[in-house]
Amino acid sequence: MRAIFFLLVLPVLGVKADNLRPLDDQEMAGIAGQAGQGVQLTLMLRNNVDDSGNPIGCTSGGLNPCRMGFEFSARDGIWLMLKDYYGELQINDLRIDNATLPGANTSHFDADRFRSVEGNCLIAGCNPAGLLSLRTYYPFHKGVGIYNDVNLFTNIGRVALEYDDTLNNIPGYMRDAASGSVLGFRSTDSQALNAPANMRFEGEAYVFGF
Repeated sequence: MRAIFFLLVLPVLGVKADNLRPLDDQEMAGIAGQAGQGVQLTLMLRNNVDDSGNPIGCTSGGLNPCRMGFEFSARDGIWLMLKDYYGELQINDLRIDNATLPGANTSHFDADRFRSVEGNCLIAGCNPAGLLSLRTYYPFHKGVGIYNDVNLFTNIGRVALEYDDTLNNIPGYMRDAASGSVLGFRSTDSQALNAPANMRFEGEAYVFGF
């Protein structure tokens, strides 16, 4: 499996970046965020495809190298294989910053959501009002018909179990003995053969309690 990552993280506001260098624990402990500043995240992951979405090296006949295998705990030698596996994921212009939750709750507030199974409050007073949080959102006021927040193209031709060949010392993830399949999956757009599905997100998401 070939995977290519592209990652771009930019400050939302004009913050001058220093040269990249390792930081020790003491330096990391001294870093603090500032109000009104965050990061912009753009991510591209291409897995076994070129920049046009065409599969790379996914040969027909023989052992197809475009595959991913999972071996689970207590199931040594048994592999769940995703075959003819390729695609890409793009996350465009995701914004991440800090925010304070409103001090007053809406009518949907339910304190039981913030209790453990034993009934204890997981946060003070079982009430998140006024807590600091991590806010994620995409830029608002996008044009009509603009769907470019997340682009996803995924192809899984076959899903099957493969077993280690202990006699010939061949691991299961390097075998194609299972001729059948229990599942196939494809996420794409109809505008072209391997065009990614385009998504648009509105609103904000808050993570708190960390």
